[in-house]
This record gives sequence, structure tokens and C-alpha cells, in this order.
Amino acid sequence: MDRFSIDGLPVFEELRNPVIDQMTRHSSVRHFDPDRPLPEGLVEMMMASAQSAPTSSNFQSWSVVVIRDPERKRRMRELCDNQAFIEQAPLFLAFCADSYRHKYVTARQGYRFGSDYLELLLVSVIDSALAAQNAALAAESLGLGCCMVGAIRNRAREVAEFLELPPSVFATIGLAVGYPASPSSVKPRLPQSVVVHQEKYSPAGMEQGIDAYDKRMAQTDIYKGRRVRIPGVTPEPEQDTGHYGWAEHTARRMARGNDFRRDLAPFLKEHGFVLE
Repeated sequence: MDRFSIDGLPVFEELRNPVIDQMTRHSSVRHFDPDRPLPEGLVEMMMASAQSAPTSSNFQSWSVVVIRDPERKRRMRELCDNQAFIEQAPLFLAFCADSYRHKYVTARQGYRFGSDYLELLLVSVIDSALAAQNAALAAESLGLGCCMVGAIRNRAREVAEFLELPPSVFATIGLAVGYPASPSSVKPRLPQSVVVHQEKYSPAGMEQGIDAYDKRMAQTDIYKGRRVRIPGVTPEPEQDTGHYGWAEHTARRMARGNDFRRDLAPFLKEHGFVLE
């Protein structure tokens, strides 16, 4: 199954190729085969692919920490919302926004650093995300599975200490890599009428598209056992039996927020980034 078949999108066969086929078959893998070793040279091939991602002004504002040691993966699991697959995967990559090198090379060349403003953070975060996506696509093209881990930002300060990240470096995205233990399925996405805008932004088809997608997602088992609770706001679990689709799940998560990540901005300021 791929994006075209799952979402009923038109296929322009004359434009179809192995790269598009690979990308449209993507699904997150959260169950890895712990007994199947990774091929020799995998990390090197993934890093070559990551370094081939676009980078703003050739700044190359990212770094990655490769973690294979079982004990260090166990600790990373604890720091990333205790998600079991992080420890189970034979390889974990911590992609980082990195402005430390910029400050180093500016001082090395005898200049005063003059780029301490929000753009530096954005450039570094975007560069790290592009590198991570390229690395994941490379791994998937070799028959491996991956899962991006945003929870690496939950306890950003502790992650930075654990990985010994210098000032102006912080972990943006984790990537668990290994051979899938079982097949994973491509999830439906919002209709293109909701996310694709022609010439200018228009919310005209948003309600209809969200409603159709919401009903479709509610019919799957994606949210089984995953209903978000907001104490004092949402019903008690035994009474929370109504319609629960993408809209309700997303709205509850947005309403509840993430207390861990409220500490991210103070940490970034302490760690050498400027948010203004």
C-alpha cells in the first residue's frame, strides 16, 4: 500500500519512479527485530545521504550523535517519554541543531559574532530536520524501518547533558532505525484540499475536508487506547465513549499542551540561542 492507494490520489504513471514509490510507502516503525544485525556501512551511507540534504547558505548547521550502546539507548529511552522501541532499535540517531561551529569559526577567523537572533535558530533546526529526513529515506530504501522521535525535546536540558552537547547545540529530532519486526501500514493523511493552496492561502475547503478525514480516522484503530485526557475538562474514561477522530484527538492534545516543552524556550536561551 502507498499514499496513492490509501488516500485515493491520482497516479500519473509517466511521472512515477522508484524514489516517489519509496517516499509514498513510508510508515513509522515502532517494533524492531532485535536479532537482525544492521548491514555494515549503514551509518556511513545514511550520513552521506544526510549531508546531501539542502542546507541554508551551505552553513551545514547540524550535527548528529550516533548511539548504539545498549545502556545509552536505555537512558535515551527514559529521556524520550520511555518509548520502548528506542531501546529495541539497534541504532538511534540524535540529530541536532548546531550553531556551535558557526561561533567557533567566526572567532577562529577573528570576527565578532553578529548573528545572535531568531533566524540562526530557525536555520539550524530546519537544516537538522532536512538531514534527518534524508537519512530516514536512505535507510528505508535499504529495507529498514525508522521512527522519528520528537520526544527528544521533552527533556532537552537532560538530553544535552547526556550527549554532552556544547552551547548552541540542541537535539531536535531522534531517529530509531532497524529492521521491522512486523509490517506497518501507511496512515491516511488529510485531503490535499486542506493542505494544498493554489496561489494564495484559502480555508474554503477546510471544514469539509477535515470532517471527511475525521470520520475516516475514527473508523480505524489508530486511537485505540490513546484517547487524550484533560482532567476536569474531558469525560472520565468510562464515560468517554463518543466519536473520537483526528479532530478530537488533535484538539485535545493542543488544549492540554506539553508541560515538558514549556521548558524548551528557557533552556534554549540558557544554551546560547536567541529567540528574538
